[in-house]
Amino acid sequence: MSQFDAGPNQRFVTYTSGDSGGEVDTDGFVSRIAADADRRKLDGWRLLSSSVFPSRQTGTAGNVLFQSGGQRATMLSAVVVYVRDF
Repeated sequence: MSQFDAGPNQRFVTYTSGDSGGEVDTDGFVSRIAADADRRKLDGWRLLSSSVFPSRQTGTAGNVLFQSGGQRATMLSAVVVYVRDF
């Protein structure tokens, strides 16, 4: 996890799932983000928006290059924007 100040009372936080070579445990990944958001709430930060995207994919070359749907994500990343309202 990395975080970057993005102006007054705004912060970008990046999360990655790590790459185990198998399919990503999406429930575990999202649960980790939710737990961090809940912890940040105690300091006045609230989650404003998020984007989740595959960081690493596997499959045949044709599936990965042409996005034909045969690939699967082995690693996810998320960028979350937090704001503090004071």
